[in-house]
Amino acid sequence: MVDDLRRALGLLTVYRLRTTDTWSPELFGSAMAYYPLVGAGIGCALWSLYLLLAYVFPPPVVAALLLAGLCLVTGGVHLSGLATTMDGLSVGHDRQTTLRIFKEQHLGTMGVMSVALVLVIKFASLSVIPDEGMLMTLVLLGTLSRYAMVQVACFSAYARPGGGFGEPFVRGARRRDHFTATLPWSLIIVVCFGGVGGVLIGTLVSLATFGLQTYFRKRLGGITADVLGATNEMGETLVLVLAAMMYHA
Repeated sequence: MVDDLRRALGLLTVYRLRTTDTWSPELFGSAMAYYPLVGAGIGCALWSLYLLLAYVFPPPVVAALLLAGLCLVTGGVHLSGLATTMDGLSVGHDRQTTLRIFKEQHLGTMGVMSVALVLVIKFASLSVIPDEGMLMTLVLLGTLSRYAMVQVACFSAYARPGGGFGEPFVRGARRRDHFTATLPWSLIIVVCFGGVGGVLIGTLVSLATFGLQTYFRKRLGGITADVLGATNEMGETLVLVLAAMMYHA
């Protein structure tokens, strides 16, 4: 468990793994089982940062600095996946073209716009969440978005016939681990930190993730590493929007 948790930390954050670590699809899969735990840790770290910032800065500045902290912790790797995915989906009119665009290095207009839009929505949502809701929101943000990646990987095929960077994640993600580790950990975290409201948010995020999974299966025949990153970003954004709506009501 410790090694799996350490690998999950290295895959989701800027924490550097050992150069002597060996990898296989099975090891990728077993590490993904602990993604929600790492996500909850990221959320708690952001909440600690929030406690420090809230004494000094007004809410808009705190929200901006929290987003900056999140990008620094994760290295912004999932934002890159979102940008690439949106570029490919906006230009590619068939599966082959879309997958080819996914592999290109340059960033297109839709990629830039999608990242900017997601950051603006996250910023606006964080700015209106009250103090008493911030711990729940940040923990659910980290937990549910990472759970969404595991959900998609466990129940999807890999889209590239010739393989690629994301193939070990998809091949290694085992449904047994999903039901015995990933899902129980996620439920425990959501119930402990979010209560009934957290369960409702978690249910909606899971349903939205299922919708994404169905769309990519029809559009691409499966998923790629970029799609996993996009799933994470969409999950984070949805959690923040739902939390903002819950506390505004």
